[in-house]
Amino acid sequence: MYTTALITALLSATAFAAPVEQQLEKRACPGIHIFGARETTASPGYGSAGAVVNKILAAHSGSTAEAISYPACGGGSACGGVSYSNSVQQGTTAVVAAVSKFAKSCPSTEIVLVGYSQGSEIFDNALCGNGDPKQGLSASAAGSIASYNIKAAIFMGDPRFEVGAPYNVGTCKAGGFSSRPSGQTCGNYNSKIQSYCDAADPYCCNGNNAATHNGYANEYGSKALTFVNSKL
Repeated sequence: MYTTALITALLSATAFAAPVEQQLEKRACPGIHIFGARETTASPGYGSAGAVVNKILAAHSGSTAEAISYPACGGGSACGGVSYSNSVQQGTTAVVAAVSKFAKSCPSTEIVLVGYSQGSEIFDNALCGNGDPKQGLSASAAGSIASYNIKAAIFMGDPRFEVGAPYNVGTCKAGGFSSRPSGQTCGNYNSKIQSYCDAADPYCCNGNNAATHNGYANEYGSKALTFVNSKL
């Protein structure tokens, strides 16, 4: 039979187990966590967003990162033939799911978003809301990550680029092929975004030089890091 002293000891051990476990979980949460999303047709992972993700990781010891898992497709057979619109819809849903899951486990962790091309579009949809009507995505279907601890968002070559937004960087003076309606920016998150787009880009602007679209990590990577650092 158990003695009174042993029962007391067992009860005490049980009472302290949960707080210790919770403390361990809290210590496991990084100070900074980065979500990256690749461009159309890029292989699974970060794609061209990886260059900026790596800069942030290198600048902040102990920070962590993960890539959004989604088709990143535009109808090509190499990515399963998923249409661009369907890929954007799946990607936006994936962003909301991934960020929500992480933020609920680590609510104090500072979150950074780094998207490239279609990867920017899905982050833009999930953070800024209002849906993505050109891709068949309503605001109610898109979901939102706006309530979480997001400190900075980098959009490179975002097809939702809108002329005159306060967070724009670059030479583009036209909207992207999936641009937001005039005047529809990102509300309270304007100060946390940098959206990079130059005039020659045929996807976030109305140019005809695909090389411009592919060059933002090299052209603006250091500026993006400086901006992110200023928000952390």
